[in-house]
Amino acid sequence: MVNDRNRPMKLLLATDGSECARRALDFLRVLPLSSGSELMIVTVVDRELYGDGNEGGSLDEEHRETRLRINEMLASDAAKLVEQEAGRFGDPDQRCSTRVLYGQPAEEIVKVAEELDIDLIVMGNHGLGGVKRFLLGSTSDQVMQHAACPVLIVRPDLTGDTDDSMRFEHPLHILLAFDDSRYARHAAEYCASLPMDEQTRVTALSVLPLVKLYRQDVSQQLEWMWKEKRKVAEAGLAWVTESLEWKTMHLSSQLREHPDVSEAIIDAADELDIDMIVVGDKGTGAIRRFLLGSVTRRVAHHAPCSVLVVRKKSG
Repeated sequence: MVNDRNRPMKLLLATDGSECARRALDFLRVLPLSSGSELMIVTVVDRELYGDGNEGGSLDEEHRETRLRINEMLASDAAKLVEQEAGRFGDPDQRCSTRVLYGQPAEEIVKVAEELDIDLIVMGNHGLGGVKRFLLGSTSDQVMQHAACPVLIVRPDLTGDTDDSMRFEHPLHILLAFDDSRYARHAAEYCASLPMDEQTRVTALSVLPLVKLYRQDVSQQLEWMWKEKRKVAEAGLAWVTESLEWKTMHLSSQLREHPDVSEAIIDAADELDIDMIVVGDKGTGAIRRFLLGSVTRRVAHHAPCSVLVVRKKSG
């Protein structure tokens, strides 16, 4: 079921204290959220760092005590980190809580999101090494692939402009990648349901895969089929802009032709100074492994801005 724009959302922000994770929180602060939404800020202490103090009985008493002291420091640092981020969030209209998790980062994030029936997971796209290596570089990819709810991956600020005041220098500009599939329609409904500011700009983009044929006779025979596909794509974009209930009036649509759909979406994000791409994707639940569609995966990995991967929550 798509979010009702007046219904408070349950969000989970995963942080590791890195600059990228801080940007994720900054980005979350400028996103449109219903009043009364709940934010859970979590960090995961990797089991590779946090031992049980016994290490299978291989440690002597002195080393076990050292391990326990290290564990105490890791737990203390993690608790301070989430409390610090909660303080930075500081939105009186939203409820904020914190939790420290222990285990494999992606697995724990997905698990707690399912347990808490989270509506949206927010993450930076990579973390730091060393002691702060709670969220590995691949963690966001793993969460994006396994989560049973939408996932927002906040990337470094290459197009959209966020500064120290946590505000965009221009109204938020969203690019909705739309192919008229049921997954894309769900993503469009989800995007329209967000309680966005009236100045938010939304551009719906459909890309027709361009196939080059060198035989003129074949190309001419297929021209009618291409025209029909274009009509269908145009009708889909019309559904987005005319049938959905958007809070903002700043809606537009584009239909492009390109040999590579994901490249066309990425190029459009760059050209239009997009802050966030919204793309639909199918999912099979939090436990079963699935592969993101090639377009979704490439956009999420190579976009010059943040990417919101939308899928229906399981259950």
